[in-house]
Amino acid sequence: MEFSITSKSFGERKVLGPINLALEKGTVTALMGASGSGKTTLLRLIAGLETDDAGTRQFTCKIGMMFQEPQLLPWKTVLENIELAGLDHGLLSSLGLEGTAHLFPRQLSLGMARRVAFARALAVQPELLILDEPFASLDDHSVALVRDRIIARRDAGDIPIILVTHNREDARALDAHTLILAGSPAQLDPGT
Repeated sequence: MEFSITSKSFGERKVLGPINLALEKGTVTALMGASGSGKTTLLRLIAGLETDDAGTRQFTCKIGMMFQEPQLLPWKTVLENIELAGLDHGLLSSLGLEGTAHLFPRQLSLGMARRVAFARALAVQPELLILDEPFASLDDHSVALVRDRIIARRDAGDIPIILVTHNREDARALDAHTLILAGSPAQLDPGT
């Protein structure tokens, strides 16, 4: 999948410069950069949730997206939140969330809610998986569970995965191709 973004501005502030990005099936791309550099904006452009300055909306396919915040519907149970996207297929148990299907988001810790949001992104059966800081607010055991699911999707070889992380160790553990978003306006540089 190839993405070409002319630029992205918010008012007079140009956040992103020209960006060309190719994502290959069976790979993980880790997007890194300073806070406020435009990483989430870039993910939203890739997902087609926003247009660039030229008014271009990126290629749309079946996308599983985990936002920075869980974005769970508070009036739906955990299972109902997942079923909005697709079937559970054992996702809850694989993420250490057994027994939570009947709970509402307000009854979950932030780490649990983030794992539910991750399960929902997988339940879509995506053609592209976009994860905005999937390891934030997770304890080491939960990080390992989420990482294992990402690796399983990568190893299936059927979709590209792009994620934001601030931790190089996470990128290495996923055998991710690392790109750095830097500059003003920000552009992509290969990571080291």
